[in-house]
Amino acid sequence: MALVCGYVELIVPLPVTVPGVKLGLGNAVILIALELLGAKPALWIMLAKVLTSTLLFANVQMMAFSLAGGLLSWAVMALAVRSGWFSVVAASVLGGIAHNTGQLIAVAALLSTQVALVNAPVLALAGTLCGLGVGVVARIALRAFPQEVL
Repeated sequence: MALVCGYVELIVPLPVTVPGVKLGLGNAVILIALELLGAKPALWIMLAKVLTSTLLFANVQMMAFSLAGGLLSWAVMALAVRSGWFSVVAASVLGGIAHNTGQLIAVAALLSTQVALVNAPVLALAGTLCGLGVGVVARIALRAFPQEVL
């Protein structure tokens, strides 16, 4: 499902000119996995999504950005879910911001600190808004599961 969500994002791009801005629908799958399966299975799902989507749709450099964002996002969302202090939507917003932060760290390390800093404000806003939307999708999906699964 995470891979399918990533593919949908490729064919329905957002009207934004900043590289790296995506809805992050795959994060909904990771967040649902965190809620239902725990941190380790969610990590494996995220890694499988990054690797397979790189093989199918991207290149090695894009994999570095995706992996940096995915790992930081997974870690932040896993901590948020485990703490019990955050709703699914709030965990998703944190994950969206963390994903873009991880990507910016990779951009700064591999390309240019200046490029990362110039894109940071737009990616912070995008991470917040897209994380909000993805969190709502995850919350709706989780409500659709039978209570005995949750």
